[in-house]
Amino acid sequence: MASGVTIGSDGEARKPAATEIHDLLRDRICLLEYRPGAMLRENDIAGEFNVSRTPVREALQRLSIEGLVEVRNGIGTFVTTLDQEQLREVFGIRVEMSRLFGRIDTREVTAADVAILEALLTRSRVLMDKFDVHEHWRINHRLHFAISDLVLNKTFLEMWHNLYFRAARVWYDVSRDIWPEAVGLLQLEINDLLTAARENDIEAIGYVKRNYINFCWKRIASRQRS
Repeated sequence: MASGVTIGSDGEARKPAATEIHDLLRDRICLLEYRPGAMLRENDIAGEFNVSRTPVREALQRLSIEGLVEVRNGIGTFVTTLDQEQLREVFGIRVEMSRLFGRIDTREVTAADVAILEALLTRSRVLMDKFDVHEHWRINHRLHFAISDLVLNKTFLEMWHNLYFRAARVWYDVSRDIWPEAVGLLQLEINDLLTAARENDIEAIGYVKRNYINFCWKRIASRQRS
């Protein structure tokens, strides 16, 4: 849990802003530290971060817009649940959006982009010996934003991020049970993305994402049927 303060660029302790609170709450939801259906109490969160309820309320409102929490008037704020049909729709849209890579505004892949992917591949290899769901999350999280950074279309990115986080918590729940396969898929994905990135082939990057989104959905759907 957070300590309630962060350190600014000047080295001074400061209270976290609404954006920082949002990001941490989002990560907790994706890692199932807040389970579907759990109530998020403004007072408790404000007390943890030593802030007023205003930035907490802003963070929860953003999570609500993203579909990760539901505000029930007069009752409270709850982590949303996703049934199999909703999940199928989320993954289906993600697959279709990945087909648009290379057809919308993007930038060229740089040596720095390739270096990020190479570093993530190195980090992922450690997971095969000792699985850590938090490190698995951090690698996937960084990978998502590294690839997303190639896209310049802000409208696309808003939906792309939204759907990623809606799907993430389900995948990380499944990955705990199939972690050798989940880590193997992650390593294969990064390898394939590296091949496409080194060729500066944005469309190929999209096809790689499409394939691995499909792979993840098949594992999730199979687990839910069993």
